[in-house]
Amino acid sequence: PAAVERLIDEIHAAWFAYHDRCESILQPINPGRTAWSGIYASGTYYMLQCDFAYMISPAMFDRFVRPELAASCRRLERSFYHLDGPGQLPHLDSILAIEELDGVQWIPGAGQPPCEDWPEVYTRIRAAGKLAQFLGTLEQFERLVQRIGRCDGFVLGHQTIDEADFPAVARRLEALGVPPIRAGAD
Repeated sequence: PAAVERLIDEIHAAWFAYHDRCESILQPINPGRTAWSGIYASGTYYMLQCDFAYMISPAMFDRFVRPELAASCRRLERSFYHLDGPGQLPHLDSILAIEELDGVQWIPGAGQPPCEDWPEVYTRIRAAGKLAQFLGTLEQFERLVQRIGRCDGFVLGHQTIDEADFPAVARRLEALGVPPIRAGAD
């Protein structure tokens, strides 16, 4: 275990050396950044993940994953965690307890019901004061909102909207309680 912890620290240091080098090249010219998740952020940001967590116990997660995850969240201005499949749900409370973590992206995984069918996961994420990225169609998001009774604190992803359809989509979002979107707004 001590060797694993040492290697985790070394990998963490190497990853952030690379991350900081990329930031020095991109900033201050680039006004923001994104990762593979499609979430745009004005400050340093990354979608953190540990797919290995699917195969370990909560005690092992707290020993080997959570410290590095929390350290990454402290170094980033914006941080999300990629919660990938039901095997990671036993770690959700530990993840949500990381104060500096801004949000969680829930992906049910292959062969599982779609995101809209996991209202309890989104309820836990939002109850912890974290943002939740919802991946699915607007129709699926509307059904989720009906089930959990709130739409605040969600980041929507994976749907392309034609410019001509934007006014209708904006009206549907407003009907859910999403504030009107203004052109040029932050």
